Amino acid sequence: MIGFFFKNQHSRDFWMSMESAARPLLPQLRRGEYEIAGRHGTVQFGSETYAKRYIDIDIAFARRDARDLQTLARQLAHWLSGEGLLWFDDEPDKAYDAKIYDAVDTEQLLRVGRASITFECQPFARSIHFLQNVQANAQSGSVAQIYSHGTVDTPAIIILTNTGDLAMGDVWVSRRALNR
Repeated sequence: MIGFFFKNQHSRDFWMSMESAARPLLPQLRRGEYEIAGRHGTVQFGSETYAKRYIDIDIAFARRDARDLQTLARQLAHWLSGEGLLWFDDEPDKAYDAKIYDAVDTEQLLRVGRASITFECQPFARSIHFLQNVQANAQSGSVAQIYSHGTVDTPAIIILTNTGDLAMGDVWVSRRALNR
């Protein structure tokens, strides 16, 4: 059974099963259009940025009696508050920056509880192992290649550290898209 991690804790830690997860294939593209008085239609400006992604998860959890079920529900509320990384068992190397803003109502029947959770996430997942340490030869003309193996242009921070006695100079950074 597929579960999920949120804030470094797994759903199975709460005796929970994930019944369904609506994970959109693509987040909504932001509209870049404006209405102008006295003109039909809209004026569109190219927009290649995406809005937040919403991931809906239906869960079920059970305990031996109603009192234990309510205690577990309170533990779930504590776990789900705040923000953190969200990732799923079937995609363990990718995570979303996520937070829950909507109320989470539970439906309880005897010893079983059910709830629907909506995580509001940044548009794209990121690699759990996103940090790369690359060491280049300190000699003149050395080249260090760093690759992002994702499907979206990714900003990067590149830190150069001079561990030698000679001054660094003529440092060039270029962006080259690779066809994969």
